[in-house]
Amino acid sequence: MFVETYREEGVLLADAFGVSYPETFSHPVLEYRALVSRLAAIDLTHWGALRLTGSDRVSFLDAMITAEVANLGPGEAAHAALTTTKGKLVAELYVLSRESELFVLVAQGDSAAVAATLEKHIVADDVELEDASARFGVLAVEGPRCRDLVWRLFPNAAIPMEALRFVDVDYQGIPVTILRASVTGERGFQMIVPADGIARIRSYLVQGGRGLDLALAGRAAWNLRRVEAGLPWFGVDVEDAFPKECRLDHLVSYDKGCFLGQETLARMHFRGHPNWLLEGLAPAGDAPGPLAPPASLALDDGALAAAARDAEALRADLSALDLSRFCSAELFAPGQASVAGAKSIGRITSAVFSPARGSLLALASVRAAHAQARDDIELIAGGEPVRLTLAELPLTTTS
Repeated sequence: MFVETYREEGVLLADAFGVSYPETFSHPVLEYRALVSRLAAIDLTHWGALRLTGSDRVSFLDAMITAEVANLGPGEAAHAALTTTKGKLVAELYVLSRESELFVLVAQGDSAAVAATLEKHIVADDVELEDASARFGVLAVEGPRCRDLVWRLFPNAAIPMEALRFVDVDYQGIPVTILRASVTGERGFQMIVPADGIARIRSYLVQGGRGLDLALAGRAAWNLRRVEAGLPWFGVDVEDAFPKECRLDHLVSYDKGCFLGQETLARMHFRGHPNWLLEGLAPAGDAPGPLAPPASLALDDGALAAAARDAEALRADLSALDLSRFCSAELFAPGQASVAGAKSIGRITSAVFSPARGSLLALASVRAAHAQARDDIELIAGGEPVRLTLAELPLTTTS
């Protein structure tokens, strides 16, 4: 991972996605600014990878996951989910179609569990399933200048311009797959690389990005941008949930045939309603003391770079930016937060201080009836009731 390039590895590491991932490589606000205005690289080598071969691979996988696979041509990909038989989310997937195989990236969720679920359903199908997670890694480049970097690295390749298109290329003897997809809400590409070539491609990526002001983005900057974009993280915003409840309904095709969980999801889509919805929250009116943004959001790049070189100042900024104290905070109808015995109408799942808005922004699981009424919400912060307003997702746009 990029962590090996971090000069103070082990000091500011977070256990994210089941792997050690650096909170920041310089300063999270600097990395965020690079992501939204220039270019940033994100290490996705914690993703899983599966390969399906055999004459029945397409029909088999089409009957397992939420997106349509049957109509994919070579060079096309699908963004999908695997759910339980009851429709609850298990994993977020990207399925890449080649002439002789389906290559599946497990972006969120346990790749071993995904492999086990698929293996269990292979009965008389001509399908071979390989868990190739140890054989491949993914590196992402995102931001307005991501295309420039990919062109610089692969000048003779037909770089995919449409979302969910990919191309297989060769870089100095290393086979690389370039997929047009994003994990932050910015423009982005994902590079799928054999494990023994990751270090070289990472090095070429960093060298090629120097003239484009490339930054390495840690978990904190990534988290800032993905909350603004309203993109849920499994284990954080997604726990025992249906796709519609966490705004991942776009991963589900309701026009295809049966798949795991299809009956429940179709009934919810056409005749029912979810009990919960993932909503955006922002301060209502002027932000009071507990929600006031830290000074680092307003500092110029020079001051942020200086803070990044000072370990104590950097830790102080990370602490000021940390809103974990609001995560899992119970939400109440207006006027009810301080009322004994009041019934909660939801909870905050993610919270950040948004550089784009200069204020707290949050994702929250809210009772659907209340979310649809679009009423304000209260929570207790700093011992006092604080009013928040429901905000449309995405919470900000930068491109």
